Amino acid sequence: MKILITLLFIMGSSFSQTHIEIKDLQWKNRVLLVFPADKNAKGLGLTDAIQVDLVDRDLIYFYFGDEFESNSPYTFTKNYQKELQKLYGSGSYKGNYVLIGKDGGSKLEEFGNEINWQLLFSTIDSMPMRIREMKNKPQ
Repeated sequence: MKILITLLFIMGSSFSQTHIEIKDLQWKNRVLLVFPADKNAKGLGLTDAIQVDLVDRDLIYFYFGDEFESNSPYTFTKNYQKELQKLYGSGSYKGNYVLIGKDGGSKLEEFGNEINWQLLFSTIDSMPMRIREMKNKPQ
């Protein structure tokens, strides 16, 4: 019986997700919202190097494909996902992605299915808050 209860607890906790809104991440994380043109496309295909860069820059992504994906334990309610798609999604066949800074402001919007990681990271690295973070980072 204890094994069954423990198993149910583990299963339940692995499926639980925290519903948030973008404002809940303000001053904690940068946010990348990705709206692919092809909703059936599978994720971002991140390399290990890109994943390290995401962590280094406090960047959380949310991928609004056929299946919602993120590199965080957070998710959005279905209604909030629709609201974000209306607010930030291009609604075009091209797809788009939007970078939101720690201050909550939109910093970059690019159209197309492919993320230009070099542009994205250089945009982040040119932000005053990121420059301070890099200066204060222990070597």
